[in-house]
Amino acid sequence: MQISLRDITKDNWVDMIDLEITKEQEKYVALPSEAIAASKFHEHYVNRGVYLGDKPIGYIQYYPNFNEGKPNEIYIDQLIIDVSLQGQGYGSKATALVLEEIKKIKGVKSVSICYVEGHDIMKTFFERFGFNVVDQDEFEETIMDLHYK
Repeated sequence: MQISLRDITKDNWVDMIDLEITKEQEKYVALPSEAIAASKFHEHYVNRGVYLGDKPIGYIQYYPNFNEGKPNEIYIDQLIIDVSLQGQGYGSKATALVLEEIKKIKGVKSVSICYVEGHDIMKTFFERFGFNVVDQDEFEETIMDLHYK
């Protein structure tokens, strides 16, 4: 079956909030319900469902990094794959798809992400896509970025 990204709409948002992650992972990412709710206060946020065929299996949120004064940078804020399907390559496929989608946005020169200290598995995950560590902020989050030519 094919992995695809779909807009989050009034018809499928409940599918996203039904996704599950482990209690440990809740220390590192927001639940989809929280992220979707927060996005309603920022019109530039993009919410995408990750689907395996017609089955919702994950959630991704990204937006232009206006808060940091970097409008040509997209910040991937959330990446979640349902716990029942983790470790099967779906997160990698979804990340590749979202990076291709972002690359098509006019004017975008880079993509950034961050991971919280203790969730270090994400460092090697994002390095596979060409991300490099650039900083560690005051919240013990490691920031990584990827530059487009």
